[in-house]
Amino acid sequence: MSSTLSTAIQEQNNAARLLLRLAENPPCSLVLEGGHQTQRSALAGYLLKALHCKYPGPGPCLECDMCVKIEADAFRDLFRLTPLQGLSVDEIREMRPALSQSPHHGWRMVVVEEAGEMNASCANALLKAVEEPVTRNIFVFLANERQSILPTIVSRSFVLTLGRTPGAGLEPGHEGLYSDFSGFVVHGKGFMHKCSKKDSFDLSGARRFLVRIRLDLARGMRGEESLFQDIEPVKAHSMILSLQKAEQALSYKVRTDLVMQWLALNTWKIFNKKQ
Repeated sequence: MSSTLSTAIQEQNNAARLLLRLAENPPCSLVLEGGHQTQRSALAGYLLKALHCKYPGPGPCLECDMCVKIEADAFRDLFRLTPLQGLSVDEIREMRPALSQSPHHGWRMVVVEEAGEMNASCANALLKAVEEPVTRNIFVFLANERQSILPTIVSRSFVLTLGRTPGAGLEPGHEGLYSDFSGFVVHGKGFMHKCSKKDSFDLSGARRFLVRIRLDLARGMRGEESLFQDIEPVKAHSMILSLQKAEQALSYKVRTDLVMQWLALNTWKIFNKKQ
């Protein structure tokens, strides 16, 4: 077995153990980030099984009728929302009356697959449900990174982070763009014209770019070698606010090239501002 596969299995086992502890007092909202889509979805189901299994041992038995129904998505108290298949605000509104009723069994779970792909209207409609929790309802938001989810949803959720998949870095071809971004931050030139086209960044690529900047900023704040090495606290705070604004703009489907140009210019101003 490769070391990468062994690490992935260990991370999933650790996550499963944490979910078993959460099952003792479940949060009304949970964000599962990292890993890969299948893994995140399976862990959401694992939590629901842990809450309903008839013959639990160290974990759910996975064989009783409750576990089998949950695995087959035939459980009456399981709702799966899929933004990539055209989730609409009307669907969320139609679901709200059902959420106000007591679940048929112990707990009701609403799983939002690829939650970062929700449009702003859907995200805000779900936020209202999260802000007005009903006893024994659990919302689970699945995403590659929390930054892609509406920040006010994340702030009201317990966040569980899985290991990143190898493909969770920059999009192919964006390493060079990141070098250009770094050069622009220092010298004020060399990046804008390269991301001036509408298709320079798709939504996924832009979000990964923001994650890379966040990681670089975190390294710099720790004094490690990076674009932001030994950045002053005031500038670091300004950068965090700028990244939050960029993430929010992307969640509202603002053109990615305009968001990236704004972020580059704002970062240059922060980086070169005299204290």
